[in-house]
Amino acid sequence: MDSGVAAEAAGSAGEIVDIVDDDNRVIGRAARSQMRARHLPHRASYLVCRNGAGRYLVELRTLSKDYAPGKFGACVGGLMRSGEDPELAARRELFEEVGLDPGDGSGRTRMTALGTLRIPYRSGASFLYAYLYLVESDAVTVRQACELSAVMWLDEQEVRQLGDCLKTLAAGSRSVKIG
Repeated sequence: MDSGVAAEAAGSAGEIVDIVDDDNRVIGRAARSQMRARHLPHRASYLVCRNGAGRYLVELRTLSKDYAPGKFGACVGGLMRSGEDPELAARRELFEEVGLDPGDGSGRTRMTALGTLRIPYRSGASFLYAYLYLVESDAVTVRQACELSAVMWLDEQEVRQLGDCLKTLAAGSRSVKIG
């Protein structure tokens, strides 16, 4: 690990993430802030949450987020930490952001892996590998106040109406065939 990475290893800006090549092989590591600033290719988990009524969980991100502040998100999720197992990363994000735990033994929350998708940045400057999951749950969620301003359950038409305000519609629609 280079000294710049080690020096930033505190807080979310200093989280260490794997940097990957076009084939999703780890070629290095960097602090989250360096990855963001340099648009380095990395890995993330995206979880589309749907309840029994067919409504989708949509989050409103806080203004302090380093990616898409103040935007709506059709997926729960985030960056995978260096060396983190994709499923464990997805479960961590799901619990941290909205308090859902598919491993709690209740059977109220189910998580299904849908595959991995290479998503290019809109700028074309880089890409990320998204590990996609579908979460089905009627459990009541609890938002993480430092990351989310609000969470809501919307039907498919309402999700579509968010349009450009939505940061993760591409990943979400590929995950559950919206659109």
